[in-house]
Amino acid sequence: MISGRQALATIEDAVARLRADENALDSSLRSASERAARLRAERMEAFRELARVRLDALSRDTVVGELDNAERRALNLLADRRQNFERLSGERQKAEEAVRAAEKERHARAEALEDAIEALGRFRQSIEARIHANPEWAAQRQRIEAATHVAEEAEKKAAQAEGDREAKGKPYEADPLFMYLWRRRFGTPDYVSRGLVRFFDRKVARLVGYDKARANYVTLNEIPQRLREHAERVKAEIGAEQAALAGVERAAMGQAGGEDLTARAAQAKIILAEAEGRLASRQRALADLDAAHYRIAGGETDEAYGQAVDLMATADSRQDLRELYREAARTPTPKDEAIVGRIEQTEAAIGRTEQEIGAVRTQLRQIAQRRTEIERERDNFRRRGYDNPY
Repeated sequence: MISGRQALATIEDAVARLRADENALDSSLRSASERAARLRAERMEAFRELARVRLDALSRDTVVGELDNAERRALNLLADRRQNFERLSGERQKAEEAVRAAEKERHARAEALEDAIEALGRFRQSIEARIHANPEWAAQRQRIEAATHVAEEAEKKAAQAEGDREAKGKPYEADPLFMYLWRRRFGTPDYVSRGLVRFFDRKVARLVGYDKARANYVTLNEIPQRLREHAERVKAEIGAEQAALAGVERAAMGQAGGEDLTARAAQAKIILAEAEGRLASRQRALADLDAAHYRIAGGETDEAYGQAVDLMATADSRQDLRELYREAARTPTPKDEAIVGRIEQTEAAIGRTEQEIGAVRTQLRQIAQRRTEIERERDNFRRRGYDNPY
């Protein structure tokens, strides 16, 4: 049977493998996006050539100039996008490495604490008989057993009184006149009515025998409350007695030479907590970068890529260019035919590349979702303390 720490390491390895898959798909996405941009630029170049061949000088210069402007703006957008995405990917990979290093440190610290606890446990076993033979320990143990018995009895009495209060209180609570006076705090210093209201309240009180009923109802409510308070006090006493027993054991262990082992375990626990804090901080930083990466790689907010594509698509789908393309396809010269063929081949390649980009984005979203689920399981595993050595 594997330990909790080994199980956690297995979960972390699964996360690392999924992140490696994400990074590989990132590379594929960058490559496909750059290929799509290059193909669109090639298509624009083919349209420029077609304009140079088919149009007069004035029209040619206008069309080519507008195509050049659109391409320049699109390429600038894509260059900025590539730089930002590479920066984000680089930061994310560094954050992943930092998390892996923190996980490794955390496992090492947990192992050190396990070793310290095991050493302390072996030492305790070796002196257990001697501690139990100590009259002070035996007396303290008897006090705990006695306090536990008293607490059990007090709990029974409190529970029984609470049950009795519920049953015996129903007749009082079912009497509307009694409850009317009770809620108005009649017969107590808190009662504030004057004049006719007080006059008639007194008559109602005499009618229902309120004074006697109120005294009984007060007692009925106070008994379970007092018994419950007593039960809680006794439980607290058990805790104090257990702490005293632990003190006796620590003193005995100290006399037997166990201070160093106890201090080692306590220090190892502190160091583990510090390592866990560093790991949690690095995981939060990575989660923020994951979210930013997902928005771009998953296609949710890849605005720069979309704007660049729109610029080039709008530029080479303008009416005069498409008419020029159709005319060249209808009455081609050998040079026209070659250009038209290049445009058709390029458009087909763009379509295939966009399909590839869509498929990669889908894979990235699926892997990111699966990784997030496993990371959630990992966090729950740690939160519940399944990997704690203590």
